[in-house]
Amino acid sequence: MLRDAPNLRALKLEQYHGLPAHHLRALWNEPSSVPLCLLSSLETLEWVNYEGSEEEKEVVGFILRSGSCLKKVTISSKSNDCNKKLEMIKELTWSIRRSSTCQLAFD
Repeated sequence: MLRDAPNLRALKLEQYHGLPAHHLRALWNEPSSVPLCLLSSLETLEWVNYEGSEEEKEVVGFILRSGSCLKKVTISSKSNDCNKKLEMIKELTWSIRRSSTCQLAFD
């Protein structure tokens, strides 16, 4: 999908239809090269209903490591567990970011 949108400026990811996050495993394979939009245009990422699964961490980690132009990444968790949310915040805060201006927000 990202390869077909070289000028993409904003990306919103949201889990639909009750599909468990572990099903992303079958859908996510880290690309062998970074899509052009991550290198030259993507400025905002919003992830709604983030669960913090290994697969989700891999996807968001790849985007943070590759997004040269990222300005803001907003993660909204569907969890009501404060401890789980805190752990997610810690993990995301320590993630490597390619963009020095990238701000991370967590809802």
